[in-house]
Amino acid sequence: GEPSSSEGKLLKKLFCYNYDKTERPVKNYSAAVNVTMNVHVQNYDLDERKSTLTAFVWMSTSWKDEYLTWDRMEYGIDKLIIESSEIWTPTIIPFNNYKSTEAACSNHRCEVNQLGMVLCIPPCQYEAFCVSNTANWPFDTQNCSLSLGTWVEDQEKIKINENTNITTNYIKVPHSEWKMISANAKQTLYDNDTYPTVEYTFLLERHIAIYGAILTPGFIMALLNMGILWMSCVSSERLYILCGTCFGHFDYLVYLYWRVPYHGVSVPKLLIFFRDSLLINVAILTFTIMLRHMRLSTGNSNSFFDKLAIKVASTNMGSILLQSERVDIASKEENDNHVESNADGDTVNLVVEATEVKTAENPRANCTRQAVVVTFLDRILFVCCLLSYILMLFNLLPSEY
Repeated sequence: GEPSSSEGKLLKKLFCYNYDKTERPVKNYSAAVNVTMNVHVQNYDLDERKSTLTAFVWMSTSWKDEYLTWDRMEYGIDKLIIESSEIWTPTIIPFNNYKSTEAACSNHRCEVNQLGMVLCIPPCQYEAFCVSNTANWPFDTQNCSLSLGTWVEDQEKIKINENTNITTNYIKVPHSEWKMISANAKQTLYDNDTYPTVEYTFLLERHIAIYGAILTPGFIMALLNMGILWMSCVSSERLYILCGTCFGHFDYLVYLYWRVPYHGVSVPKLLIFFRDSLLINVAILTFTIMLRHMRLSTGNSNSFFDKLAIKVASTNMGSILLQSERVDIASKEENDNHVESNADGDTVNLVVEATEVKTAENPRANCTRQAVVVTFLDRILFVCCLLSYILMLFNLLPSEY
């Protein structure tokens, strides 16, 4: 029978006679349907293991259906709400979804006004593939891309409006680990391809606040490597601390291994930093054992390092850095110079003088000399380690900034 309401009469007029939802809504078959697409991001989630960004959006799509027009004065109706399954809709699907294309958007209704303008805003779930430079972890970014386009209609049948846009203003709940820095849309048309495509790119930046607490123990162990070099090499505490930091470095590297992302071709710089810090720790431990044996030995050496250490210790600054008494070293040098000054005398005097000097040397003076040499080598090791850490810190800086 005839519908009693104006809306029923209008629906019967529009859909019960010549409307075919399988045909493009243009009266001129050669004309293309102009489609405008706008994406409103509501929420998102990033799966680092799969390198995918799941975007929950409102997909706003509008076009003109030339068969869905009416006279407002006749029916007194400005717009209708119609199921999307009852009208023609453009076949726009994601090209890189893990899930089936039909599951991307849920069933929805569309708004049609008296001029034939159709507006559909279905909730959709899309998956974008991401690329990350893991070398800068945890200061890394994710660059994700999503391609939407027509599946069977080329640009002669469907044209996507250049005003296609994407917004992130509707995101109310921020992500716990990733912040969306930007989202852009760009219409692309590849070579030898006449199917219109819109490529959406998302740039995400990792929140690093929590990683400040995670990285603190590692840098404390690196500082311990430097501070331990100012302790006496014969101190047992130095060996204990070095052994503790060595095991600490190893456990910390294992912990970081489970924290870093598994995707990406680059090794995170932080892993390389703490690996090198572990190697420095082992080198300091080995050098400490060698210095302990040198310090406790009673032999008297006149190598280049011995002479250089005595020379440095004879200065005010050197005595402070080497923590030695300049008077003892100066008296030792006077004895050495006294032996050398008698080298031009007769053989008898030389033998007697040398014997007297050798007898005058006591074990304490020899021990002091050995301590100065060992401390001097310790300071050289400190400078080498300091330069190594400076270079490692420069290499740790993100290359993108």
